[in-house]
Amino acid sequence: MKLHLKQLSAPLRARKVTADVSFTRISTDTRTLQVGDLFVALVGPNFDGHEFIAQAQQKGAVGALVSTEIDTDLAQILVADTRIALADLARFRRQQMSGLWLAVTGSSGKTTVKEMLGQILAHAGTVELTQGNLNNDIGVPITIMNMQAQGIDYRVLELGANHVGEIAYTCRIGQPQIAVLNNAQDAHLAGFGGLKGVVEAKGEIIASLGAGGQAVLNLDDASYHYWRQLADGCQVWSFSVDNGAARVHAKHLIVAAEGSDFALCIDGQECPVHLQLSGRHNVANALAAAAAASAAGLTLAQIRAGLEVCEAYRGRLVRHELANNVLVIDDTYNANPSSVRAAIDVLIKQGGTSCLILGDLRELGEASYSLHMDLGRYAAKAGITYFIGVGSRVAAAVNQFAADGGQYPIAVASQADVVPYLQTLPKHNLSCLVKGSRSSRMERVVKLLLQQDQ
Repeated sequence: MKLHLKQLSAPLRARKVTADVSFTRISTDTRTLQVGDLFVALVGPNFDGHEFIAQAQQKGAVGALVSTEIDTDLAQILVADTRIALADLARFRRQQMSGLWLAVTGSSGKTTVKEMLGQILAHAGTVELTQGNLNNDIGVPITIMNMQAQGIDYRVLELGANHVGEIAYTCRIGQPQIAVLNNAQDAHLAGFGGLKGVVEAKGEIIASLGAGGQAVLNLDDASYHYWRQLADGCQVWSFSVDNGAARVHAKHLIVAAEGSDFALCIDGQECPVHLQLSGRHNVANALAAAAAASAAGLTLAQIRAGLEVCEAYRGRLVRHELANNVLVIDDTYNANPSSVRAAIDVLIKQGGTSCLILGDLRELGEASYSLHMDLGRYAAKAGITYFIGVGSRVAAAVNQFAADGGQYPIAVASQADVVPYLQTLPKHNLSCLVKGSRSSRMERVVKLLLQQDQ
């Protein structure tokens, strides 16, 4: 569906439209801009999109959304703030789009739940999902603007946040009818001022639901009852790994090295499910997706079919089986203390000697040192053999691992310093899991491990 600059003058409170052109997509980055896009000139602390107007025109942009009028013959729509106008533009487009809208948030697992939902919903109709990490106050509007306007049955938005109010902001744009709150954990603590701030911020997705909205809530999370109060007036779908009081729960759970088997129970009905993903936490993710799909009206058979084809998503417990029974598990997409503990639980179920390679965890605020120490203690108690910490923060975890009797504690300052230690690891019967915050770029260590097999 084409949009015209002049029809956007009122919704965007534009001060001027220099020429009327039509477009179907937007771009905020000239590196990925396609011919026919509207270029949105965002302004940030270290960049100004207005400096790239000429480049956008050269690459085929039909117009530009600007807050400063530029001397160019490219069509422009002039607004007070391009960031706010981007949200207004997406909200306007959202009203014209078909389909049932679902949104997923949580401290961890939200991308996995989104992908699982996509697999399940595809058994009942056409689906569009948030791509990549476009889940913040800029990414959500971009996602909506670049979706098809019509002909889609289900749309799943992933909503992330690093400060209070961000999810409320993106929910006003996306207006989900079904909201999934997967969990609240000790992640991005610096931006939220502590776990209480995380709990409240994640709860914004529930508070945003209108009349007739449906909320999917984790009964196993300590904040369930707080979120349940926010969902007053909504239909609530509770899920739990082992609490039979939840509308959606698992029975007869067997968590193995390469997957899990359980009976999926939804409102008294049940069926067996084999999940290809490792870890109890992924069973919880599957139950969240199953609850959301049930809220969307899918059958138990459709939900089972979708779950059983789910595979590990990029950087999330992706298994690389090498020669001599060596396993490398890439869990490098991101990390918080809870997800590291879940990863350790997966690692100890694998065969052979265990090796955890962990990069710094960021954005933990004043609790950073103690939270890293707790992870070292957890790794030692779990029986991890090798613990290689990469970075200044994770050194506290390695030191605690050693203090609690860990066999091989290794702390290095940088990824370059890891290489000699990788060469000393056992060459047979080794299971190695690599994890760290996104900014730690631990996927580089995975690459080093895989190169050793060549």
